Amino acid sequence: MLLVTAPAQAARPKAKVKTVVALGFDDGDATHFAAAKILNSHGVRGTFYINSGDLNTRGKLSVGQVRALARQGHKIGGHTLHHVRLTDLTAIDQRVDICADRAALLKLKIPVTTFAYPFGANNGDSQQAARFCGYNAARTVGGLAVVPCDYCAPVESMRPAMLYSIRTHGSVNYDTTLNALKKQVTTAERAGGGLLPVVIHKVCARVCGDYSTTEKLLDDFLTWLDSRKKHGTTVRPLEDVVGGKSRPVPDESTWEEF
Repeated sequence: MLLVTAPAQAARPKAKVKTVVALGFDDGDATHFAAAKILNSHGVRGTFYINSGDLNTRGKLSVGQVRALARQGHKIGGHTLHHVRLTDLTAIDQRVDICADRAALLKLKIPVTTFAYPFGANNGDSQQAARFCGYNAARTVGGLAVVPCDYCAPVESMRPAMLYSIRTHGSVNYDTTLNALKKQVTTAERAGGGLLPVVIHKVCARVCGDYSTTEKLLDDFLTWLDSRKKHGTTVRPLEDVVGGKSRPVPDESTWEEF
């Protein structure tokens, strides 16, 4: 008897990546170590923006935890020494703070190539300082919107026009819903895709402050994002989109040069 076998189905080609969701966790909060485990369970990685001067202090990550995050494949970014509002400082003081913070993180033998402005506060001096101190890009907070307006867009281009002022939607806060996060993504997809940075602070079992979200919301968001792969949406660290090598910090003797 001649057996006829059905032809093997060809593997379905992967959808071309059109939208990248870049998760950023600001302030080096101690809750971020557990948040990273949630990311790991979904096979994705994020960027953890660290205030190097606050490491090993109450409520903050330890040096060992930061190194562990890097070993797990997450990216580490700069966020100033002690979460200072940069626009309150002189141009020279901004440069000194940003460079000193990056130098301290690089001493941990971790490449640090992107920066996040605390409070999203930045000006021309801040942007010049981030570039001077060796960062390949810097991220603010705000500037994107799901509702069209004269000076905003729903998503950044995959190669942002202003690499030292990369825009986001507002921070994920205690009252941010899963539907609101989904809408940011689907609006970006309908706009043709691009880079969609998401700003997260504390991640707790329950809401633990105005600038916090829950572990469940993060897990549910990542589960939903996995279903968007067929639409060309994926989760990657900002560094993977921006690219560039880890450059050295300029010599300290030049930080205060005008």
